Amino acid sequence: MATLDTMRAYANAWLAGDWDRATGYWADEILHHVPGHGPLSGDFQGKEAFLDTYSERFGELGDTIEVVAVHDILASDDHAVVLVTERAIRGERSLEFNRVVIYHLRDDRIVETWSYDYDPPALDVFWS
Repeated sequence: MATLDTMRAYANAWLAGDWDRATGYWADEILHHVPGHGPLSGDFQGKEAFLDTYSERFGELGDTIEVVAVHDILASDDHAVVLVTERAIRGERSLEFNRVVIYHLRDDRIVETWSYDYDPPALDVFWS
């Protein structure tokens, strides 16, 4: 499957709220780079480590993040850049934010990601 096709299927899974299908595109050894200084920031090595960490932290905070719009997907043979709007929910509060995510793919699996937020301080405050 071409990188663009893989990323379109991945984005559609996120938009549908299908966490299992979306994370099925991740390689077991995936490395996520999440910027910022809040409780959801850092480098996460491995699919299970990321899922366990995020599940635990979301459970502690009683929160979630959802993709509300995928604006564009740009792709080459091994990389993709996705422009998204996401919504963070924490109790009664919500914050919509724009994010750019860079993906490195190998054999139709996502092996590494780098997230870049438009307003990192707003997210740090929101999650703190």
